[in-house]
Amino acid sequence: MAKKKAVKTEVKDEDEIVDELLDDEEIESVYPKVEGKEEVGSIPSSDEEEIEDEEFELEEEPRFLDYKFLNLKLNLGVGENDYELIVEGQSHGFCNILVKHLLEIEGVNIAAYKVTNISPAQIFIRLENSKKYKIKDILHKGIESLREEVLLVQKLFKKLT
Repeated sequence: MAKKKAVKTEVKDEDEIVDELLDDEEIESVYPKVEGKEEVGSIPSSDEEEIEDEEFELEEEPRFLDYKFLNLKLNLGVGENDYELIVEGQSHGFCNILVKHLLEIEGVNIAAYKVTNISPAQIFIRLENSKKYKIKDILHKGIESLREEVLLVQKLFKKLT
């Protein structure tokens, strides 16, 4: 069996490699050699006046974003106990969690939502008895339970950090 000879390769600096690549006359005619290294973004001091240092105050961003108010429209549905809540500017995440909280409230038979790209999100709610349960009270309870859950999660995240 024949043994292979080890081939030694020379390690070249970055500058040597660039110089070898730029030795070609065609490349030099298009991209001339640049003498010396200049820092990117530096301003030559001979041509320009000195720039005065100005002090800038950085404003601190608020730690938590401001509240985002929802655009809600409440319409009567097909039946006497049916309601349609139109929520503008919200996606599946918000509608899904709100419907989950609405379903846990006593007096709500059905709660479901539909989100399309054409129309705003629609939440359909059916109550057991419209005389005994009021839709505004149901929505208020659902939003309050959602707010409590968000505050709980916020406290848990603060403990982690």
